[in-house]
Amino acid sequence: MLQLRLMEKRREPVRREDVDALIDQLAGVTLTALSSLPARCAPRCDLATRRSIERIVFEVRTEIANLCLQKADESGEPLDP
Repeated sequence: MLQLRLMEKRREPVRREDVDALIDQLAGVTLTALSSLPARCAPRCDLATRRSIERIVFEVRTEIANLCLQKADESGEPLDP
C-alpha cells in the first residue's frame, strides 16, 4: 500500500495487473473472514445459531458476487476464471 502511495505522489503509472492482484487478495481475505464467522460467533454446541449465521453469510456472499457481476457487465470487461 505504501509503495502504491509513493507511486501516486510521483505520478508513476500503476500496472493494471498489480491493481487486479491487490483487489483479488483483498476479496479473498474478506471472503475467508466471512466464512469463518459462524464458527467464531456461535456458542459452542449451538447448531441452530451457527446455521442461522451461515445462512446470512451465504446471502451476503451471494449479494457481493451478484454486485461484482453487475459491475463487470456494466464495464464490458471479461471476468477472469
